[in-house]
This record gives sequence, C-alpha cells and structure tokens, in this order.
Amino acid sequence: MPVISVRNLTHAYDEKAALQDVSFTVRSGTCAVILGPSGSGKSTLLRCIAGLEAQKEGQVLFDGSDVSALSPSQRKIAMVFQSAALFAYTKIKDNIGYGLRKLGWSKEECRQMVYEAAEKLHIENLLERYPHAASGGERQRASIARALVRKPDILLLDEPFSSLDARLSEELQQEVIRLQKETGMTMIMVTHDQSEAVNMADQVILLHEGKIQSAGSPKDLYENPPNLFTALFLGTERLNVIPFESAMFAKLKSVYGFGDEVRTAALRPSALLVSEEGELNGTVISVHEGYEEREAAVLCEDMQLLVRTHATMKSSERVNLKIREGFLYLFKEDGASVKLKPVV
Repeated sequence: MPVISVRNLTHAYDEKAALQDVSFTVRSGTCAVILGPSGSGKSTLLRCIAGLEAQKEGQVLFDGSDVSALSPSQRKIAMVFQSAALFAYTKIKDNIGYGLRKLGWSKEECRQMVYEAAEKLHIENLLERYPHAASGGERQRASIARALVRKPDILLLDEPFSSLDARLSEELQQEVIRLQKETGMTMIMVTHDQSEAVNMADQVILLHEGKIQSAGSPKDLYENPPNLFTALFLGTERLNVIPFESAMFAKLKSVYGFGDEVRTAALRPSALLVSEEGELNGTVISVHEGYEEREAAVLCEDMQLLVRTHATMKSSERVNLKIREGFLYLFKEDGASVKLKPVV
C-alpha cells in the first residue's frame, strides 16, 4: 500500500495562511490521525491530500510520485466525510455501489462487492432500506462501506464520528481500525477529539494555526511532549503550569537544578504522588471524589496544584508530594521542551 508524503505544503484563503510549510510521511499500511483544535487547518490539509483543494506550494506524493496535479479520481483514494451524504431516495445497496458500473464491473460483480462491503460493516440486513429508515450510525456505516467497496489503497476520513454519540462512536472506531488492519490500507483521519486519536492512530500529527506542532505515536507525544502546546493539548487532565515568576518554580529549580533557559514547568495531576518522602509539601485546600480516584487542590508555595490520587486526603491536611520520575516537563520561553538532566 502507498506511502503518503507531504512536502513543504502551503495553502491560503484570501491571503490568510491556512497551512504553513507542512511536511510529514505516513508509512504504508498505517493509520495517521491529524489532530488539532478547530481552525488549525486539519480539513484543509486532508482536502489537499485528496485533491479537492489545490495547494499554493509544496507536493503530495504517493509512493514517491507527485500527485499534486491529479484529480481525486486519478489519485485512487476513497473519502468519508462527517455527514454520511447518502442519496435520500436511493436504497442503501445502491448508495454503496454507486459508480461501480461506470468502472466496468458487471451487475453480478457489483452485487457481490456491495454485499461484501456491507457485511464487513454489519449492515447487510439494511441493503434494501432507504437512508431515512436507518439510524445515524447505520448511515455512517453505509458511507464507510461505499468508500471501501472499491478496495482503495488509501482511505481518508474527515471527522467521521463527530455526529455520533460516544458509545456508538467508539464502536465504529474499532470497526474501522479493524478493517484498516485487515486490508492493509494506508489511512489518514482528521479529528479534534484526542480520544479518537489514541484509539486509532499509529501516528498523530498535531496541528495548530496551520503548522505541525508535533508528530509521533500517541503514547510518546503524551509522555514526552516536544513543546508546551503539545503538553497542554494532549491528555484529559488539566495541566499544572508553573510560571517562571512563581515561588513554586523557584522551589522546583532548587530541587532539580535545571538551567536558566527554563521558563515554564508543568506537571500532570497524576504525576504527583502522595509520599512521606516527597520533595514538595503543602496543604490540602479541597478534595473532589471521583468514581475511582479523587482530585485534590493542594497549596504548595504560592500555587494550587491539582493532584489525582487513590490516596485518602482531607481538607486542611498537610501532605508531602513526590513527582513521578520523568514526568516533570520543562519548557523554554518559546515553548520548546528542555530535557531534565538526571541527578548524578
């Protein structure tokens, strides 16, 4: 299956930059997720890869061949959008098989291909229905089946689960990634939902204001963020951000001895452990009981730190906190990460 490469891609709308010098590679047979906040350029980037938008500068390459001048049909891709976009007065079987006859397949071959695609998405019982007689999830399954029926080498998805409820979305995510692994397709998906990225991606490409902020596996970007934006965006916890001017920052610097180039420190609530040997000490301000953990606000020096823990904590209690090794994040003034040198 094709390797997809984007090289120095730039695009703009009315002179307003949408993408700025974007470059990355998606390995053959893997799933890459383009992640980022609204307006970061995610869908524009996907449309350029699909050939639905013509970039101002740069190249899109499939297996090393520049496809920038080719139409979407010539690129041999399939695409799934946020809306199922089915023909309302056409049966689901004909929606799935739309265009197959024009590609030269016989009527019997089309029927078999449609059934096989529907079977993979568990909607073979819906083939004789019209879209209005199917649920939102079933319609989106039909849309994905329509994309898969021609057995594309590349599948592109633009926020395909955003209109579904959480449970149905997660179910369909697992179906799509199973099919991607079975077929070996190269796949790129756009989303603003990081849980989808974690569930599906071999590689995450994080965009912000038209620029790539970071790229790598979800786990690596979460545990080793290359910049402050990545650390703030990834993860379900609210990051404890400790500015240079605070007494808390001075305390951390005295304990860990990091250099003067560091201007911001950051900690995830789950990186703070309640421990008698903790290097930080503070007073519990409040405690919120969750289903499995509790989240506490602890006043350390001049800052309230959020702490997520299984330990029992009470308001006004004095506690010692230890930072999990490798989970104190340090950043320069421009937001770039600084590696903490191990204490010898």
